[in-house]
Amino acid sequence: MFGLKNNFNKWPKVDTCGEVQQFIDMMCEEYKVPPINVIIRSTSWVEWFAGKGVIACAFWPHEGEEDADFGRYIVFDGQKCRISGKERNPVKIQHRYQTAERIHTIIHEFIHHYFHHHEGINTSKHGRRFRQMEKKMNAQYGIFFFYAWNNYAKFFHNFWGFPFGKRRPNAADRGWEVR
Repeated sequence: MFGLKNNFNKWPKVDTCGEVQQFIDMMCEEYKVPPINVIIRSTSWVEWFAGKGVIACAFWPHEGEEDADFGRYIVFDGQKCRISGKERNPVKIQHRYQTAERIHTIIHEFIHHYFHHHEGINTSKHGRRFRQMEKKMNAQYGIFFFYAWNNYAKFFHNFWGFPFGKRRPNAADRGWEVR
């Protein structure tokens, strides 16, 4: 339609910590950044570590600190960032937009890692360059959005501006089958 092909990448399967790690590793290789370890924790642990309302965060020790070789990590709230959670506790996904939000969250945290490695800058404010890269990477998966007042993505929609809607996600939406 209108000369536009569906050239979007299929949504990855991110049911388990290992699958989230594979998706992050693929992005690390593509964007030439060192690998980062993925941790899935409970909602209460993530909020204790990063603050109330936080569902994911990237962290690493500063150079010169005694635990500088501790590693780089991205921690995700297991109830808010996995698509189904078949490995342990089932995660209830009722609507397709929830799947898009979860994939966006994984990409968002990867971008923090990217800027820390390539630019050495703190991206906690989600500045202009951060938002540009976030839009570009999400668009590769057919995920588009508007920013809310706090510079976080909200109102997820497809290329044509239609919201992902409230229908249940199918197997392809969850990355369970090849498109």
